[in-house]
Amino acid sequence: MRLSEWMIREEEYQPGRDRDYFISRSFLRVLAVLISFRHQAHKRILDKVPPRTVLILFVLWLFLTVSAHTLAFLLCQLAGVLALLCFLDGRVIRHLLGAAIAAMLFSFFLLFPALFLGTGNRTLLMIPFKTFLTVSSLGIVTELLPWHQMTAALRAFRLPQEVIFLLDTALRCIVLLGERAGEMLTALKLRSVGHNTHKSRAAGGVLGSLFLYSRDMSEEMYQAMVCRCFTGEYPAAPSQRAGWMDAVLWAVFLVYLFLFLRMEGI
Repeated sequence: MRLSEWMIREEEYQPGRDRDYFISRSFLRVLAVLISFRHQAHKRILDKVPPRTVLILFVLWLFLTVSAHTLAFLLCQLAGVLALLCFLDGRVIRHLLGAAIAAMLFSFFLLFPALFLGTGNRTLLMIPFKTFLTVSSLGIVTELLPWHQMTAALRAFRLPQEVIFLLDTALRCIVLLGERAGEMLTALKLRSVGHNTHKSRAAGGVLGSLFLYSRDMSEEMYQAMVCRCFTGEYPAAPSQRAGWMDAVLWAVFLVYLFLFLRMEGI
């Protein structure tokens, strides 16, 4: 039996070159968010300190930074920030300093017209420096303190239970949706053969599927809450007892408070 020519003909299909930069970049962004959340779940240097103490001291630290009018006190705060950065990993330090320097440059460009027109003063020039200190301090706190402990520590500021519940739920949903988006982007990249002239259509399909999945997930969570007779009570986890690390942190803050009162002439 002789086969037809089209059956014995060799395939010479050569898929056209196409850039999957959008898919690769989206996939890397999703993975970066997931890695950040996974990294936050691990123990930190401040794990022995109650998160409530860390947040209270952080708010007081920001108040001193914003209220300062002398460059000497800001330099003392910069020394403390650099000392804390020494306990972090090199990649984390590069990321935190990059974000802080970018915020400082952005604030400087916003103030540049005032400096160019001659309406700026010495206090105005300190705003970029204060921006660097606040952004870097915030990055250090978020790096040393897990997200779930931060939301639990918000009870110290008398926030309603509904707000804390929404924050915890949003963080869990971000992780779940990020995992689903990573799987969909991986499948899309494996199935992308040849030249695709409708990249926006593919991206729209991923976003639409994520929207439908988030809606189904919210409905299932609501039904689970109804079945478990959820009444709106969201009890917090038992708070950690104060230890010697609390005393050390409060002592350091009192030193900075003394420097603030002395250098500011209050």
